[in-house]
Amino acid sequence: WAALWLVAAAAGQQCSPVVKVERRNPLDPGTGYAWPDIYAGTWLQPAKRFMKFEPRKIGNIEGAVHAHVYGGVNGLQPTPALTRDFFDFSVEHFSYLTKMAPGKQGQDTFLGNITSRLDGYTHRHTFSHQYLERSIGIVPFGGVPSSKHWQALSSQMLRAVVMSMTDALSRVIVATCDEAHAMRAREALQGLERVVVHNLNLEKCQLPYLPRATQATLKRCLIQRARRERHVYRNEICESWLQGEDYAYVMYNDADLVLHARCIRSLGKAMDEDPTLIILPHKLQTFAKDDDPLPELGVAPSVRDLTHDVDSASCCDSGTYPALKHLDQGSFDGCQNFWYNCPRMLALYDFARFSEGTYTPLLLGNEHGRKCLLSEAREACDVPHRRLTVQRQYLVPLLAFGPNNQFEGLLEALTVAKLVGRTLLLPRYFDPHYRDTRSQKKKFGDVFDERTLREFTSVEFVDEDVIKLWKTSPKILASPLNKERLSKALHNVGFDQAPRKKAFVRSHSRAADVAQAFKGFSAAGAVFVALA
Repeated sequence: WAALWLVAAAAGQQCSPVVKVERRNPLDPGTGYAWPDIYAGTWLQPAKRFMKFEPRKIGNIEGAVHAHVYGGVNGLQPTPALTRDFFDFSVEHFSYLTKMAPGKQGQDTFLGNITSRLDGYTHRHTFSHQYLERSIGIVPFGGVPSSKHWQALSSQMLRAVVMSMTDALSRVIVATCDEAHAMRAREALQGLERVVVHNLNLEKCQLPYLPRATQATLKRCLIQRARRERHVYRNEICESWLQGEDYAYVMYNDADLVLHARCIRSLGKAMDEDPTLIILPHKLQTFAKDDDPLPELGVAPSVRDLTHDVDSASCCDSGTYPALKHLDQGSFDGCQNFWYNCPRMLALYDFARFSEGTYTPLLLGNEHGRKCLLSEAREACDVPHRRLTVQRQYLVPLLAFGPNNQFEGLLEALTVAKLVGRTLLLPRYFDPHYRDTRSQKKKFGDVFDERTLREFTSVEFVDEDVIKLWKTSPKILASPLNKERLSKALHNVGFDQAPRKKAFVRSHSRAADVAQAFKGFSAAGAVFVALA
């Protein structure tokens, strides 16, 4: 199944290819997407494909998406896919941001800040309205808390979400479970064109009843329209939803996902060529760094402030899962999940904030930690190199001068390795002082307890596999050592070849500073970083 190259109709710029999802472990080799990448809370698919779906399969909130893609001979139904450039088709996820809200004290201010950002987005953002013809979107809206601040946020969030959808789709339906939510939705969406709010009058408003009923109603209406049938009890609803139009594409979205779909028309062409496609947006997580969100993070993520919106930039798939890789290695004190249970993992990722967008820090990666590489201007996204699927990244300690300096250097390297999530390669020997011509090298085991170090973070000795990797993988040298001392330090670890590419970490020997500096230069993507 070849990747489909897309062309952006409005901007005249080339969109990235649509790449299929494979039923494989994310850490297994491969340049395509793995099954966790489809966790988006939303989808886009041909109407004919959607009409074959049975909404009764939706058993929980995730089922509103997963029931459309899981199953079949290989575990996935034909054919889930995502764009190689995350920004070509993505959503900003705001519900996790709201979960960061503090208790009673400070909650109003916290929620008010998010509401203000979303309000700014609806006024600042340049909406192109280059939507996909004959496309319809559905959004279930319900379960809003009674607090006035939560209600204000939910209303503003809904307006931002629906406005972003009308920029991509020719019609949007907001379905509610009761009249109270319908009234709130109508008030929030006042003045928007091509939008319908409809109360489904459900007995149960809890999830998954509303998403299931929303999809079931649209399916019935599309089938009725396709067969040109008329049902008295259903005709009024379907006329309100479809307005007598035929639709070729359907999108489902949650009320907390702001959509970016600059390549929507090209995605339509891709679905025309392959009617089995279901295209999932990349789910970008939002964080309120400047609203005191994560005091337990340790190393605060650096946020790049950009003066435009997501649609003017690119974030190309890297093919890597830094967080999953380190979970697999048992790093981060045995955390079992990604950022929502282990926020210190956020130090492995970059963040960006767009002044003409929602102005909310975005983690440059998806729900399960597949990382993308930010470019401030749009660019073509190439296939991730095979080397980017390497399952480990290493820190090589360059230990020099006297024994005490070497011992202290190793302890500091241990801390840096833990903070940046790399495996530390241990030296097999320590040199005597460079002026000491009589003493012999000391073995590692004569000085340090390897087991104790392993309990602290991921460590290894160099073996044949690591040497092979060293010879073929990207390496960065961050060291002021002269050639002779550099050669000795590398030899004690197990290497004879020094890295050619040199970079600098400007820091005053504080491990946290060095770890933070890793995020600001090219060492972040290298498999090996040799650090003095």
